[in-house]
Amino acid sequence: MSTEKHAASHWVIKFGFYAFLTAVVAGVIYGFSILFVPIVASVLLTFLLQPVVNYFETKGGNRLLVITGIYLAVALTVALLAAVVVPLLIRETQNFSANLPAYRTMMAEQLEKIRLALAARFPNADIPDLYTLVRDKATQYAKIDLSSVLSYASSAVSLLSLAVIVPIITFFLLADGHLVQKGLLRMVPNRYFEMFVLLFHKIVTALQKFIRGQLIDALAVGILTSIGLAIIGLPYFLVIGIIAGVGNLIPYLGPVIGFLPALFVMLVTPGWLTLGNVLLVIGVFAAVQFLEGTFVYPIAVGKSVDLHPLIVIIGITVGGQLGGVLGMLLAIPLISVCKVAIEVLYSNLKSYSII
Repeated sequence: MSTEKHAASHWVIKFGFYAFLTAVVAGVIYGFSILFVPIVASVLLTFLLQPVVNYFETKGGNRLLVITGIYLAVALTVALLAAVVVPLLIRETQNFSANLPAYRTMMAEQLEKIRLALAARFPNADIPDLYTLVRDKATQYAKIDLSSVLSYASSAVSLLSLAVIVPIITFFLLADGHLVQKGLLRMVPNRYFEMFVLLFHKIVTALQKFIRGQLIDALAVGILTSIGLAIIGLPYFLVIGIIAGVGNLIPYLGPVIGFLPALFVMLVTPGWLTLGNVLLVIGVFAAVQFLEGTFVYPIAVGKSVDLHPLIVIIGITVGGQLGGVLGMLLAIPLISVCKVAIEVLYSNLKSYSII
């Protein structure tokens, strides 16, 4: 009887342990799901900054002091850029707000010209008032109520918390990430240790090259676009350049994302919507894409992402459907990780005669 009671108590303890373990794992997974975006952003930043930290550490620097120095250098750089760029952005924003009534009038005139041209070209078609259509749609999307205000406030708080959480997570990943890596590798059986070390190294290397290359590429596109549009005298060239640079992070869609605000500025700026000016703006974007594709991209990105264009397009489309803009940004690095993992695993598992 005592043996049965002993077995029953063991079963209760065993069940309680696994129930507790399941609850902990579920809690961790739920926490990771909430912090998915900050964690992904922190990991990407860690991959970007880790080579710099490792370099100075090999030169005899203390790892924590090196990381702190990098943070101070980044903060100083951001502050200097803000001191130069923010006044220009404020000036352009104030200029846009002051001229908004004139821009509305100009837009109405231009859209009416387009409507009349379409009506003359297609006399049997019912062409609606384009300005009224655009205005109604804009009013619909810009409608503000209590729920939308709370939503915007929540988004602002989320962005602020993201700006605080990401640097903290990144700091600890840079400081102790190598210890996490060693702990994970200790759990790998000796037979597969070499394969997992190679897999981890190739994935990290590919991501580091891709992130560095994409950031350099986007920065170059933003600067070249701003300079080109400033040369031809297009208003708000700095804002358009920033949008073009950020948009360039999404393959194949970057030029379109950058050209749309330029087209809007031409539409609302008196005297700008002419064939000659449109060709000038198209020429600037074409020249930027030529320089980027011929010189910047091969040097900055190179073969870090050796993917077929069709795979890139499908990945961006699926990523956009699943995660919006963030999904489009993360699609290519995730596909690259999967590609590298499949190549390494297939080669090594085949050598082990497992497959």
